[in-house]
Amino acid sequence: MGHKPAGQTLTLLILAVLSLSGCGEFVGFRSTDGPETGLESFRLYLSDDELGTLADSLSYGTYASCRFEPAEVPEGPTGGGRGELRIRGFTSRMLPKMSYTLRWEETGEEYKIALDAGGDPWLSYALAMYTYHLAGLPHLEMSPIALYLNDEYMGYYNSLPLYNESVDDFFGEKGHLYKIRGFDLGKNVPAEEFSEKKFPDDDDFGPLNRYLVNAAHMSESDWISWAEANVHLEDLARYMVVRDFLGMADTYETNFYVYAGAKYRILPWDNDHTYRYTPVGGDNALTRRMLESDAYARIYRDTFNALFLEPGEENLIGNMALYTDNLYDKLQTAVQAEPWFYLTAADFEAEKQHIEDFLSDRVDSILADPGWYDFFVNNGPVPDLTGD
Repeated sequence: MGHKPAGQTLTLLILAVLSLSGCGEFVGFRSTDGPETGLESFRLYLSDDELGTLADSLSYGTYASCRFEPAEVPEGPTGGGRGELRIRGFTSRMLPKMSYTLRWEETGEEYKIALDAGGDPWLSYALAMYTYHLAGLPHLEMSPIALYLNDEYMGYYNSLPLYNESVDDFFGEKGHLYKIRGFDLGKNVPAEEFSEKKFPDDDDFGPLNRYLVNAAHMSESDWISWAEANVHLEDLARYMVVRDFLGMADTYETNFYVYAGAKYRILPWDNDHTYRYTPVGGDNALTRRMLESDAYARIYRDTFNALFLEPGEENLIGNMALYTDNLYDKLQTAVQAEPWFYLTAADFEAEKQHIEDFLSDRVDSILADPGWYDFFVNNGPVPDLTGD
């Protein structure tokens, strides 16, 4: 299948772990040209001292100085320059193949991109973000790249822009953006203790706290009145139906942003645990409580029907399948060149087949539930979610 022998790849893995515990070389194919991947190259260069700083970022979030020579990136310079690099992620920090954040300044503005470690999954995360874009939410396009660190090939990665003030431009208003890092509405913990404010830079968590406290404590009648007046029903439905259709099983307390503008919206992030046959209806209080509103339930149902359940020009499944096929073809060579032994061509093929089966079967699996069939087809009541 074109993979390195198990003993050699295990040695590479051990060297990678050692390199992150101090200074030294990173693993990969030591070559200026590198293996044939069919992808645009993205090169990072760090001194030995800065490699040590990068290793420290695993625990401390420090940034290491670097030079980069990117291929075309979603925003910012295309010719390379000076920047700063750190390890990113939450549980993904424990994986041998790590993801990074690269930031730099140009003409007085700061730019950031994620260098997301591809391969687990190969296809699913990119397809999820593309589907949110098709549904009408801000597009964070994942661009496949061949990542090099000090001219050593680190594998297939995705270059992914981070949410920034361009969200204001997309929605045509000024708002507050918060990254949710875990919460429990019943514990009454202030949002600033578990969330990160992305913009504006003012440490104002009041809008987020109001949203969470109201969802946690308002009676049904009070919540319905408040939510219908303060949540953007159409955009929340676009987010929620994509999340529900794809079976995103890891959004209970993290992996999403809250945008508090004229009205509240939820934006997706890190949707790599997906394509599962989970029930529809959301999996946290912010999404589930919305279905207490008949007005929102109608929008949710109509959006779900149009985007996924009913044939027609708005149905997204055909475009999703085409995107998957194109990305699958583009990654064929990169899969064979992947240096990490646990990221295999067999897993790549299995993931592609699972997505095909999921897109073929998901509609039937949803409508097989009598309650959801009645809701979507007969305009019946929202099924009882309390027992899920």
